Amino acid sequence: MEETKLESSREFFDMWVKTYEATLGKITEIPAIGPSREKSEKMSKGLPLYFNLYSTWMDTVVDFQNISMEAMKRMNAKNISLEDKTGTENYKELYNVWMESYSETFKEFLKSGHFSSDMGKFMSNFLDVQKFNRDMLEENYLKPSNLPTKSDIDEVNKELYFLKKQLKELSGKINEISGNK
Repeated sequence: MEETKLESSREFFDMWVKTYEATLGKITEIPAIGPSREKSEKMSKGLPLYFNLYSTWMDTVVDFQNISMEAMKRMNAKNISLEDKTGTENYKELYNVWMESYSETFKEFLKSGHFSSDMGKFMSNFLDVQKFNRDMLEENYLKPSNLPTKSDIDEVNKELYFLKKQLKELSGKINEISGNK
């Protein structure tokens, strides 16, 4: 029964992806027109980024659901007999079996190439969305408000670094010249 719930979730998600691609996915491909064309095009590029992030997140959630189910199956396969024990012994044994089963199953999954591949995709999509958000924030709020952007601050820091470096070199030369006389 639990297997069918997971399959239903997966089927629903797959249908959702297909619906997105057939509707909103097509809308983002329509070229913008009018005075704010350039801004609209930049903004519409964000929708697929958010979709990709959500999609990879859902894949990860489904994977963890499957792993949890596998761990539960392994725990049930150990057939713990709690009838002949009393009190806290029952709970301790049940806890130990539960910890062992889940730990083994999750260790196997976390060591797999599938997990690292999924996390790589997720982090890549997350960083894409983060960059898009930063760019939109700078362009639509910081620059019009005449506030410094991250790139402005980075440029100032870079210049400050080079000035400090140059000052250190000049101080060294002055000390060298004054020490030789």
